[in-house]
Amino acid sequence: MRLVLGLVAMLLLGLTTTAQAAANFPRLDAATVDGYRLTPGGSFATYDSRIAELDKKLPPRGLSSVLGDANRKARPLCHGTYLAAALKPAGFCWEDANDDRTNDWIPQGLTGSGDADPATGTVGGKRVVATSWHTPGDTMVRLSFVDSDGLGYRRVLLVEPTSDNDFAVVAGHGHGMTWSGNLLYVATTGGLIRVFDTTHFWKVDDSAATVGLGTDGKYHAAYYDYAMPQVGAYWYPGGGACTTATGARPCLSTLSFDHTDSTFVTAEHVPAAAGGRILRWPFDAATGRLKTAADGLVHAVEGFSSPVWGMQGAVSRNGYFALTGVCPEYAGVAGDHPSCLHGGVGGVSTSRLAGQAPVNSQNLSYWPATGELWLLNEQLRERVTVHVPWTALTGRA
Repeated sequence: MRLVLGLVAMLLLGLTTTAQAAANFPRLDAATVDGYRLTPGGSFATYDSRIAELDKKLPPRGLSSVLGDANRKARPLCHGTYLAAALKPAGFCWEDANDDRTNDWIPQGLTGSGDADPATGTVGGKRVVATSWHTPGDTMVRLSFVDSDGLGYRRVLLVEPTSDNDFAVVAGHGHGMTWSGNLLYVATTGGLIRVFDTTHFWKVDDSAATVGLGTDGKYHAAYYDYAMPQVGAYWYPGGGACTTATGARPCLSTLSFDHTDSTFVTAEHVPAAAGGRILRWPFDAATGRLKTAADGLVHAVEGFSSPVWGMQGAVSRNGYFALTGVCPEYAGVAGDHPSCLHGGVGGVSTSRLAGQAPVNSQNLSYWPATGELWLLNEQLRERVTVHVPWTALTGRA
């Protein structure tokens, strides 16, 4: 069956049967992988207590309410994607204003209702795309929630409850994100995953640049109408910075959800080089959280060293990985170039998939209900959020 699918995909794309050169995709040894661990500490209980008090002043709203208050409109796909035309890429562009034409905010992470509810691919009856953005100085992180059918969207600022009476801005790069049930996971810095709840948004006063309780007695979120409070977190025990390709703290540059074995996949971006580590973390569907072992820590359960230069995104299905990164012909070449999609089996090899991908492509998300692989890129005035059929691209079910 897989051979047939592969031949069908090649015919659909008009490819020759000459395969791209395969690159070794080595597995990390089990002892090394088990040494990679995350802790939630007491974060969920701490934030729960603070949020309960803040809710008395800021009654929480759900995602349906936020989308119903959309104040921006995305456009049908308007920029070129470099993806093979036979894949029939579909998606959208951001509004023809700051989100597309300035670098005041830069998109990074991507997930959606296809992750949140893999059976239906919807949340509240809508196909929703969620993306993370960071400022050039990584001083703030915001999310955009897009009704991908109606294309209305709303931006919200991420905040951290600091007491029973106040909250502060969440800083970081907003590297990657994924979504399960009501919980949204955002890797805001290299060694930290913050958790948010899509049933919990605060409507705040939008008249000030400050974040938190102002001297005017009102709550603000840097001119945004909505703040989304952190409800938990995961980090490396003892804290400290992550290190790319080597060291005891692999950087968490991207997040995705593998629905075939209920694991989180993280991958680290190594600029101008290969060797970024891809890790698989156990997930507990009963709690909607990462699964802790008897020691209270989350132990990575599988790992690989990626041969893809400058890997930006990683998603897996049935042991097969799709990765975004630098095209082989651009490895080591300065400047902005189209990205490439690479695919392969963990522990075996990867090869470049058909065509190219949007310039500076970032995260990936796979939606089981529709068989769509979603991606987005950050390139100024070329920003797209787009999906293609997984089977046509990879030749696999």
